[in-house]
Amino acid sequence: MKNKDVLVIGLGCRGRAACELLRRNGARVMVVDSENNEDLRQRAEQLRPLGVEVELGVSSPPERVFSLAVWSQTALKNLPLVQAVRRNKVPLIGELELGYQHASCLSIAIAGTNGKSTTAEMVHRVLSLNNRKAILSGDCAGPVCTVVEQTKELEFLVLQVNSFQLEGTVFFRPAVAVLMNLARDEAERYVDPADYVRANARLFRNQQAFDWAVVQSEALVRLRELDVAVPGKVITFSATDPHADILLDHGLLLSRIPNWYGPLLDMDH
Repeated sequence: MKNKDVLVIGLGCRGRAACELLRRNGARVMVVDSENNEDLRQRAEQLRPLGVEVELGVSSPPERVFSLAVWSQTALKNLPLVQAVRRNKVPLIGELELGYQHASCLSIAIAGTNGKSTTAEMVHRVLSLNNRKAILSGDCAGPVCTVVEQTKELEFLVLQVNSFQLEGTVFFRPAVAVLMNLARDEAERYVDPADYVRANARLFRNQQAFDWAVVQSEALVRLRELDVAVPGKVITFSATDPHADILLDHGLLLSRIPNWYGPLLDMDH
């Protein structure tokens, strides 16, 4: 990033985190936002001493050659700016991708319509209570770019990720990718339900054969209907599918995974 001109779109918390990470890595940063309010003006004043240029209330990106653009993906309001950057053929990534590219540990990512935040918190707690060095970030847990420095001392970065964040990924590759479920969601953004499925499926796009994909059975059916590849080792789970690798049966959580066969948990306990 050193001495490269980078455009950041959106001055929310993720946009600010992206700016700070880029500046630490020697990039020349400019941030734009289509809105102009008191909160954004205060954020702008905090960034300018770091050498970040800020333009608020703009409807088009500046006429300058940028090596990279980073979309903070905090709202739909900046979509016209994103579309203009794409028309100008500037490489575009999201804040999640930027943070991932600079992280120094393995990632565990949880996506899906419902339950991702709770599941991510549980995974983080299980790891921490078993003396594994891990931190929770992403979506509701805060910008990934803010924890990059800490990942040098970690074993796992546990990420809550939503479909908007996944749209901005290029090389994102979690060692363990969990897809909770796929319900009709985000109607304002996804007119075609298939687009929502494909956006979430980017969770698996860069996985290799030795990575893990933990997928709800019903969600896996939808992926296969769209011919979406899941290249990692797949484990299915379901509360209703009796053929899932991990299933719920009369209050018992059961495993059908080879070498790990049998009851895992009595849900009453």
